Amino acid sequence: MRYPSFQLFNPKHFSSFRLLQTAAFGLLLGRAWQHLFWDAPYREFLWDEYWMKDLVSVVFGLSWSEYVGNPLYDERIRLFSQGIGWFYLLSAGAALSIKWFPRLARSILTTASGALLVLALVVWKEYGWQIGQLLEYSLQWTTPLLLAVCSKGSIPEYWIRYGARAAISATFIGHGLYALGYYPIPGNFLEMTMRSLSIGEDPARQFLFLIGVLDVLAALGVLWPKRFKTAIFSYLVAWGLLTSLARVWSYFSFDFFENWLQMWVYELLIRFPHFLVPWFLWKKER
Repeated sequence: MRYPSFQLFNPKHFSSFRLLQTAAFGLLLGRAWQHLFWDAPYREFLWDEYWMKDLVSVVFGLSWSEYVGNPLYDERIRLFSQGIGWFYLLSAGAALSIKWFPRLARSILTTASGALLVLALVVWKEYGWQIGQLLEYSLQWTTPLLLAVCSKGSIPEYWIRYGARAAISATFIGHGLYALGYYPIPGNFLEMTMRSLSIGEDPARQFLFLIGVLDVLAALGVLWPKRFKTAIFSYLVAWGLLTSLARVWSYFSFDFFENWLQMWVYELLIRFPHFLVPWFLWKKER
């Protein structure tokens, strides 16, 4: 039995491919911005004595205090982070140019997906191994891989849909676990809700609980989108967009416009997959 494949230049699929391409480009550009101008949490792992002490002793011949107290190694971590940033910028270019350099772009995007998975694991450690945090990053590290797979043209389309469904479901379940209060609600969740809706803390918590319920229901529904398909995908796209915009909307300030631009626009970019990949899948499921 032959299954339909995702053909890049088939007019039927072109617009949905553009959605996925834009999601990957925004994500990778945002991560490049973060690594080049701010910081990434690699020190959470590289300065962890439990994980690194023996390696530092064997590789560098240093005691732990010599390692963490030497500014040279801190500078090397900073340069490493910036190098990853330049690679993400290259990967964003690969997402845009995949039509012209498909084989090279696929290799770069696949590597970028691996780098984003490593970043997700580091953040997972930073958050005390809370599984919800790892789930929340599912769409981010899988989007470049989905783009690479879609451009190949020989991959069965149902594989692509299953992969997108799993990544969307995991991301929204992770978000829902925090909104429900299964884990302590992050302070920025509450602050953004209060700022965006101009409400107090208690109404914000109640609102987030409702959203958490909807997140989990939508995450389960997208795995088997037989009934209520329009409602499920409408929610996923709309809420993914609103939560992405919340960062730039909640903290906008004319007085500190330059700081706002540097601090929060990349937070929007890295969340492009949260609404564009559900939109991509919605088009595929029609």
